[in-house]
Amino acid sequence: MLTLTVANKLETQQLTHSSGPLEFGRGPARTGTARVVVKDAFVSRDHIRIEEVPGRKVKVTNLSAKASVTVDGHAILNPGADCDYLLPVRLAVGETIIDVDTGDAEPLSVNALRTIAAPRTGGGTVVAPPLIERNEAARPEEIVEWLETVVNVQKAGDREAFYKQAADALVEKIGLDTGIVLVKDGEAWRVTAHVSKDDQAKGRAFSHALLNQALTGKRTFYVGSAAAGGGESLVGVQGVVVSPFFDAKGNVVGVVYGSRMQRAKGREIGPLEAQVAQLLATAVGAGLQRLAHDEEANRLRVAKEAAEEADRTKSGFLAMVSHELRTPLTTIIGYSEMLLEQAADDNLPQYTADLTQIHTAGQHLLALINDILDFSKIEAGKLEIAREQYSPASLISDLMVSVEPLTKKNNNKLEVDVPADLGQGVGDPTRIRQCVLNLVGNACKFTKDGTVKVAARREKVGGVEMLRIAVSDTGIGMSPEQVGRLFQAFTQVDSSAGRKYGGTGLGLAISQKLCAAMGGTITVASEAGKGSTFTMTIKAALA
Repeated sequence: MLTLTVANKLETQQLTHSSGPLEFGRGPARTGTARVVVKDAFVSRDHIRIEEVPGRKVKVTNLSAKASVTVDGHAILNPGADCDYLLPVRLAVGETIIDVDTGDAEPLSVNALRTIAAPRTGGGTVVAPPLIERNEAARPEEIVEWLETVVNVQKAGDREAFYKQAADALVEKIGLDTGIVLVKDGEAWRVTAHVSKDDQAKGRAFSHALLNQALTGKRTFYVGSAAAGGGESLVGVQGVVVSPFFDAKGNVVGVVYGSRMQRAKGREIGPLEAQVAQLLATAVGAGLQRLAHDEEANRLRVAKEAAEEADRTKSGFLAMVSHELRTPLTTIIGYSEMLLEQAADDNLPQYTADLTQIHTAGQHLLALINDILDFSKIEAGKLEIAREQYSPASLISDLMVSVEPLTKKNNNKLEVDVPADLGQGVGDPTRIRQCVLNLVGNACKFTKDGTVKVAARREKVGGVEMLRIAVSDTGIGMSPEQVGRLFQAFTQVDSSAGRKYGGTGLGLAISQKLCAAMGGTITVASEAGKGSTFTMTIKAALA
């Protein structure tokens, strides 16, 4: 496998090529041959063909009829000629430089490749001593400046700023000749920032072998002096340091990479420079994780605000429609009552059945509209709970008288167990009556030729006086799955229930929210085919 860098004034391409011939030129690919299209007016339509051959070599063929190819800055490959070259090799044609190297691990000398303590990517103790305790000579102001640089990198506002500041710091603060930040892009590496003291400097941009070493080793590596490695193939490079940065799961997502070009004099890259490069990489990784967290939090916030706004809009619409419907409906109910009374006074029984049906249908629609209006108020946070004195025993007993016709509709028997000594309560009698009526109405609706029982008790729970009202029936009951979605708005126990028994699926949802507003809740115990027990618990006296 070959790794290649194609660079000119218009573009920089980083790519790998697995096997077979590869051509370079301005023209499109020819049949059956891989092609790299080069944006350079001085490059021929079909200019260069390369192919890897055994012995860490590459065969280079000059396809051009006129222009030569410069190899490693001095050798000339004439038009139509071909030659084998040891990897790595640099080809120059027109204004384009093509660096070719093997994708296999480079023969780094064990003596040349060194490492430092791995960076902290999570919890644990610090193994390496603090920077101030190291033996390397560094002035205090230099150390402070390095640390301030690290802090500034981490505080950068976006990803490009992270990368650019880290690359700048490698050159300006550590003193390297080149600073690069590369990010993993699938199986390849993508250069996101590149800073160099000399734009015309010779030598390769980076070493794939060192990148892979940092990727697999998950720690910082450096080469103090390339000459010590003997087989190291970094053309024109004296020393290199590469340090990975990580995502929140500890995976390597990129590296900071710095290099020092060959020169007659100059100190080698040492562990202190490697430590500072590692600090920069850690700052970039931490900053990227913070950005990702902020972006996710912002996304969730925007989604939450949009959902809340949609919910408010829906509730406002429901409230408006309910009001608009309830006004004419109340008029219809009133006129039907007047006509019923008039028909009775005028002894016109032939109209009574129709007028009764109109009145009953109007009352049913009004009850549905009231439910929708209550639900919209609850959702919009506009529901108000009164705090009035009332007698729980009297309230429930009086209510049982009014629900008796409901029990007779399906030939059910009503049993009431309400002691007279339930004391006095403080709360909203209207809302309590609404909740109990809803529970009893459901019990009567889903029970036929059975028993509906209402029992009330006053008891202390955690030092608080609570009123508990249980409504039991011997009706159809429910499965655990049906119980799980019982208090969801606009939901019936199953699709057939709505058609057979009627209702909007709002009653229990509203009752549950009303009980919560009164300091309590509704629980249910049910078994399919045997019946259900709904237990409503609220504070006996609201503060």
